[in-house]
Amino acid sequence: MKDLFPGHFKESEGKLREVWDTSLFVFDANILLNLYRYSDTTRKEFLRILDKIKDRVWIPHRAAEEYLNNRLSVIDQQERSYDETKKSIQSLRSDLENARQHPFVSNRTMSKVSKVFDELCEELDKNRSVHTNRISNDEIKSSVSAIFENRVGQPYDKERLVELIAEGEERYKQKVPPGFKDGAKSGDSDIFTEKCRKYGDLIVWTQVIDQAITSGKGIVLVTDDKKEDWWEKFKGKTVGPRPELVKEFKDRANNTFHMYQADRFLELARENLDEQVSDEIVEEIREVRRRDKMAQKRMREMEYLKRRKSEMSHLFQELERSKSRMMAYEEERHMLQQRMQELESVRSDMRHHQENLLREGVDNPEFEPFMDHYTALSEEYSRVRKNLENSSMKYKEMQIHMMELEKEVAHRMKVIEQENSADS
Repeated sequence: MKDLFPGHFKESEGKLREVWDTSLFVFDANILLNLYRYSDTTRKEFLRILDKIKDRVWIPHRAAEEYLNNRLSVIDQQERSYDETKKSIQSLRSDLENARQHPFVSNRTMSKVSKVFDELCEELDKNRSVHTNRISNDEIKSSVSAIFENRVGQPYDKERLVELIAEGEERYKQKVPPGFKDGAKSGDSDIFTEKCRKYGDLIVWTQVIDQAITSGKGIVLVTDDKKEDWWEKFKGKTVGPRPELVKEFKDRANNTFHMYQADRFLELARENLDEQVSDEIVEEIREVRRRDKMAQKRMREMEYLKRRKSEMSHLFQELERSKSRMMAYEEERHMLQQRMQELESVRSDMRHHQENLLREGVDNPEFEPFMDHYTALSEEYSRVRKNLENSSMKYKEMQIHMMELEKEVAHRMKVIEQENSADS
């Protein structure tokens, strides 16, 4: 059974130690990017572990490319986190300094607090400047570059990437990991690099397998990707890598595959590499991941609210347009009804005159011109009547459309109210 379903069975302790002694350690881009989010102590410890095993580390070309392309964005995020923290401190200071409203704080206590606030802001500015300097003088990038010197995979040519995009489309449809959670990303851009972005996880995965085949070594993949197209999860807990990934790796590379997040990697490094890694460092890495998870959740919520707002805006705009069209149809119907009444009155008078002309005889010279005029009025009456019927039909259709729009607006407002209530 284990041979057929390798992803559902864990390695023995002895086998696991052998894995750590012989396997290739592969790092995803998010592991390197998180180095910018760690404290100096944790980052130095992590880099020290990497340096110790640097003869067996490797990074896929795609992952290295993503690290370098996203490095400045992460630095900017860290800078903004300092700015936001300072704003929170200034807001709290302002609330406490306002002696006319609660909460009240004595002048003596406020003097002490203000001194602490000043020290906090000064230290935050100092630490923020460290991240700012990394834009042009990045010691983290230099350390990463030294560790992974000659340990980065070669890029795929365009022909191979086109093949992977086609393969990825089919895999994503069938929910074959990894990467299908990125299926919502747009891949319709004319820019080829943008098309590849949607299939970035699959490209990384394929490069990992190719490297395992080339090197003949098992792989320990270290990634902080949390999506369920990489991990098997049960009741909110991560069980391990997706069994499909383990099986595909074994089928194609005929070797062992293990996958860990950064904190678990350090815990196992402590056990299998005889390294001293403090619990505080492991906990900090977990906290960074938790904060990142919350930040992503907030981002998704903001995107959701933005879509909600856009949808409601479009609905209200459509309501206004529909009201305008209804008013136009109402005005048109009124004008057509007036014209029909005018034509009917004229035709009625002409019918009486026609009876008088017929009594006088068809030889009356007024008869033929009179009948031509009567026929023209009758034709206009028919046209006006047909237009009125069409306008009335459109008016009724617009009424139904308005009712549907108002019903949809009421439904969405109720959903938003329920969501707000649930959030509370």
